Amino acid sequence: MRYNLFISYGIAVVFGVVLGFLSAIPIGAVQLQVIKKAIRGLRKPAIMIALGSGTSDLIYGSLTLFGLGGFLASARFQLVFYLLGTAVLSFLLYHSIREYRHHVAAADIPPSGRKNEHAVGYMTGFTLAITNPSIVLWWIVGFKVFLDLGLFSEATFILRLVFVISGVTGLVGYLLILVVVIHRRHRDIPDRVFRRMNLGLIILFVVLIAYFVYKVAGFLCR
Repeated sequence: MRYNLFISYGIAVVFGVVLGFLSAIPIGAVQLQVIKKAIRGLRKPAIMIALGSGTSDLIYGSLTLFGLGGFLASARFQLVFYLLGTAVLSFLLYHSIREYRHHVAAADIPPSGRKNEHAVGYMTGFTLAITNPSIVLWWIVGFKVFLDLGLFSEATFILRLVFVISGVTGLVGYLLILVVVIHRRHRDIPDRVFRRMNLGLIILFVVLIAYFVYKVAGFLCR
C-alpha cells in the first residue's frame, strides 16, 4: 500500500515537472524580462524574476486546485488584477523605453542599485504572472489531464499539493536554465540584440496595456 502511494506521488512529481517545464517554453512577458536581464549580465535579478513568477504560480495553482478557481474567475477579482496589471505594465513600459534609449550595462549599476534590481525583479516576475488570468485555466486543464490518466482513485490533498509544487518547480527550473545559458554567453551578445529585445517588450507591453484597458472598460460599462 505504502509502495503504491510512493509510486503515485512519483508520477505526480514527474508529470507536474514536465508540464510546468513545457508551459514555460512559449515566449511571454516573463521570459522576455528574464532574457533581457540575463543579456545585461544581471543574473541575480533574472533569477528573482523567475522566483517571483514561480511564487505567483504557486498561489494560483494552490487556490485553483483547492476549490477557489471560481472565485479567481469572478468579474470583480479579474477587474482588480486588470487594473493592477495595467499599472505594472505601464511601469515596465516606462523602464523599457528608458533602457531602449539609453543602454545601461551591469557594470555601470552601483551596488545599491543592484539590490534594488533584485527587489524590482522579484516583484516584476510576480506581478506579470499574477495579472495573467489564463494561468488559472492552465492549472485546471493541466490537473484534469493528470487525473484523466486514470492512475488515481481520488485527488487527495497531498496529491494536489505535490502536483502544484512539481508544476512550479518545472516552470522555475526552465527559467533558471534560461538564465544560466544566456548569462554565460551575454558578453558575446551584441548590443543590438538587447535593443531589439527592449523594442519587442515595448510593443508587447503596449498591446497588453491596450487589452487590459479594454477589459477594464468592459467591466465598468456593464
